[in-house]
Amino acid sequence: MIDPVEEMAFKIVQLYVQEVSQRGEKRQMGLDTIINAYFYTLTRLQNKKEEMQRAREELEEREKKFQVEKISFPGDEEQEDDKPGGSLFPF
Repeated sequence: MIDPVEEMAFKIVQLYVQEVSQRGEKRQMGLDTIINAYFYTLTRLQNKKEEMQRAREELEEREKKFQVEKISFPGDEEQEDDKPGGSLFPF
């Protein structure tokens, strides 16, 4: 039985080769290129948990870096009227 990760890598490379051949983007794709693409994909799939964890940590760091305290502007809080029962705007 084939390892699911290896099968997924094979299918991704197969799809890549089909797309490239249908579009005619490359005139020739050698066996080395296809094998390298397979092993590159396989390695990326096998390391996806670690890569996702690193990406999650980096995202959390960036979120902390760009968190900004809420800025309050005059008028954001409720203001009491100058006169009891009166309005700040006389019109």
